[in-house]
Amino acid sequence: MTKNVKRKILIAVLLVLPLSLAVSCILYPSQIRYSAYLTPTITSNDPAYSIDAETNEISYDLGGSAIMVAYMAEAELNNLFPEESSHGYYSTNPYTYGNWVNPDLGYVPNRFTVFNVSIINRSFAKMRLDPTEAVLMTDLGEAYHSYTTSIAASKYGKSFENYYKSIRGQSGNEHYRYEMRLGMVRGKNFGLDEEIFRGDSYSGLVTFDPLRDQVKRSMLVLKDVVYRFDAFNRPADMVTIKFEFERKIEKVVVTSAMRAAELEREKVRVRMAGPRQIVGNRINDSARNDRAIDIALQVKVTDMETCFIQRYRRGEVEPGNLVLSFNVEPDGTVSSQNVIEVTGINNEDFMNCILGVIETIKMDGIKDMPTEGTNIVKGPAKMINIIYPIDFQIYVEE
Repeated sequence: MTKNVKRKILIAVLLVLPLSLAVSCILYPSQIRYSAYLTPTITSNDPAYSIDAETNEISYDLGGSAIMVAYMAEAELNNLFPEESSHGYYSTNPYTYGNWVNPDLGYVPNRFTVFNVSIINRSFAKMRLDPTEAVLMTDLGEAYHSYTTSIAASKYGKSFENYYKSIRGQSGNEHYRYEMRLGMVRGKNFGLDEEIFRGDSYSGLVTFDPLRDQVKRSMLVLKDVVYRFDAFNRPADMVTIKFEFERKIEKVVVTSAMRAAELEREKVRVRMAGPRQIVGNRINDSARNDRAIDIALQVKVTDMETCFIQRYRRGEVEPGNLVLSFNVEPDGTVSSQNVIEVTGINNEDFMNCILGVIETIKMDGIKDMPTEGTNIVKGPAKMINIIYPIDFQIYVEE
């Protein structure tokens, strides 16, 4: 090979290598842990304000009653709906993207900015807060209006109904997820026209659009909190309360060493709540009752954990639930086994591994019993069918 040819090859390699590295970064972007959160602060001299250092909740004392606000981080919102936050792109948590990582960003962005607002009424006949009048101000001069559940209730064009309708697809599954999300916000959002009587308390979520990365400070303004009404049930005394927050954003690139260390600390918990259904078992037959079935499966927990954790560490499965159907013959062996429902962990290799474990279950054998006489268990020994749900969840070992 001549020097000229070698020089051409070297030049070609030097030209192609950066392009290859760039393409690999696009196809396999680094995972980033993104955390944007608000911490309460007090700049006013008003002694009615206080911050709970343990819960990071800011409160305002109003004649012995309290209005309290806590910023809801993404993890807290996901904990409200853990199952609905574990399906990646198809997560149905209405307040977050669940565990879906935006491929363009490399991390899970904030879908909304959410506060938990609580009122504890200790001193007034009744109190009322209109969540539709809540405003989130930023140091960039922006004003965000809160989201209502329905379009009809929205005063400023912000509603979960409209938001999710605008991104809803045409499939039946898309309509199902849409209804699921609206059902959840109806249960969690701060209600309209809620009246909190003396001795009662009430709390709910107040939601706004996500803040831009440039925002460093924000202020939640709760307008016209009514604490006294006249004889005609009209608001007589109201107060506007402002809660200030400082904003911090953290972005950490997750290295392979960091992820490996985390995975070693993550353990799988297999939760078995007992058989959902047993068909064919004889009355009073302790060899085929709920307890006997639970014991037979408990013996196999370690094997099921191994099926899950190996694939979880390879990124092939996520926490979720399986519902199994299997038959147990009179001699105690399993003759057939199937997965009839799956949530969150729809991985064929994993399900085959679990079915392989179920196939090895061995229960006590049973025999035909006389239908007459004093024996408690009566009738022929028959195969039984068992429907059994199993949850696979991850926890971090401290």
